[in-house]
Amino acid sequence: MCVQNLKVLLVDDEENVKNLLKLCIDWDNLNLEIVGDASSGIEALTLIEECHPDIVLTDIEMPYMNGLALSKQILETYTDIQVVIITAHDQFSYAKEAINIGVHNFILKPIDPVIITDTLNKLALEIRNRRKKLTELEVSYTYVQNNIFSLRNKCLNELIQGDLTNLELLKDLQARNSIYPELSEHLQLALIAVLFPISKYSASQKSAILKNCMHYIEEQYTPLYKLYVFLDNQQQIAILCNSATVYLPELTEHIVAYLEANLNTVVHCGISTTTAHLEALKQCYEDAQTSLKLCHILGESIVYNHPFMQTGITYDFSKEDTLHQLVLLIQSGSAEQAIKNMQNLLHSHLAQNLSDVTYIKYKIINTLEEIVKTLTQNGIPPSSLSFIETSYKKIIDMERYKDMENYTLHLINELCALTYGINGHKLNDIVLQIIHYLELHYSDETITLTNIAQLFHINSSYLSRTFKKVTNKSFSEYLVEIRIKKAMELLQYSNYKAYQLAQEVGIPDPNYFTKCFKKVATISFQDYKTSSRC
Repeated sequence: MCVQNLKVLLVDDEENVKNLLKLCIDWDNLNLEIVGDASSGIEALTLIEECHPDIVLTDIEMPYMNGLALSKQILETYTDIQVVIITAHDQFSYAKEAINIGVHNFILKPIDPVIITDTLNKLALEIRNRRKKLTELEVSYTYVQNNIFSLRNKCLNELIQGDLTNLELLKDLQARNSIYPELSEHLQLALIAVLFPISKYSASQKSAILKNCMHYIEEQYTPLYKLYVFLDNQQQIAILCNSATVYLPELTEHIVAYLEANLNTVVHCGISTTTAHLEALKQCYEDAQTSLKLCHILGESIVYNHPFMQTGITYDFSKEDTLHQLVLLIQSGSAEQAIKNMQNLLHSHLAQNLSDVTYIKYKIINTLEEIVKTLTQNGIPPSSLSFIETSYKKIIDMERYKDMENYTLHLINELCALTYGINGHKLNDIVLQIIHYLELHYSDETITLTNIAQLFHINSSYLSRTFKKVTNKSFSEYLVEIRIKKAMELLQYSNYKAYQLAQEVGIPDPNYFTKCFKKVATISFQDYKTSSRC
């Protein structure tokens, strides 16, 4: 059986140490792969966003951000990354702080290949075993639900359906078990759907896997973030967060990535907006359902605060009929699926009445009117939709069904192009706002994709893809480019040293700054500085 390689990032300000690690360890034999190396903590954080390592090997003594500070930030932000420190400093205080932070191991230099190989081998086995738990279909005794858990699930399902009858019982369950947090005034709901392969598992096996997934989330995240994790009535994992300090889109991103990797299947997550009232949880549940539906349509793993969600229109997905699906597909600009959906709708009308062409015409025009009505409610200017009304006469004048179908599908394609353009403009506007923010705050060294996503209330993975789609550059590349261009501009007026200018533009590590400078300016910092004086 082929074992998937785990990814490793090396962090050390000494090139010789990194090169030695690359050469003296048999990475292939350990089923490990070095995906990058960094010379400072700041550079490491940028690389982590890009290559998503499973293990980080880092030194302690590095300029501008030492290994302990780096480890702390990694372990607070990425709960699925393990950190191993390799250092020449044997002070007990370092080791103690590393343990308190949550570092997996603390190894002393000089580099001993045997010790490092043994440590990595054990760590890799531990990571794989922990992940393997999710794929085990048998429900172990440790995962058997007790009565309190079952009652809590029942109460929470009633709560998201708008029934507050058993709220006092839920509060009593909270008092009985401290792991259940008290519901506060900052509520947000995420729904996770595991898309099991057809016919691969029985109903009981699916139930067992979902329970294991729930317990994994509870074990890994509930003690830290005080979440409610339960199954809704549609066998979707519900995560109820009630803390203003937890950014649920970022948290669920780690969960979805972990579940997808270990279950080897597609996992979707829809996230609601926040509310301060328990009575509004029903609306949050509907928002999360709509977001989850958009995951299927848009091909996104996670949907939160998508431009389509900002229209305020709520769809009744309990009906699950073709027309509701069609409207949603058009609204999201998904032309291929919308055309297929409309074709299915036309064929169903045709099957009901093969001989009556007038009946088919009526159904087509009625469907188009419903679509126009919904799009108008969603804020599409009526003038943009006027071409649909003028099409009715053409449809009425047609005699052959095939002509009607082709023309109708053409209209659906036009509607999708219209809504896609409007949604695209919204996405462009968000990216432009972010670029404007970066140009004003480039000197802030704490800027990351994650905190910008939080600032603009967008899922970070979605922002990453959208940003690159609009600018043709990753977020990190664009930010570095802004900073270096500003540095080039400042050099025209002042005789900065590299470390001074690095601080000025938000890259406190001068070595990393000069590396970035040469990449963007295609000339070394010193050569550019010399030429700018001429």
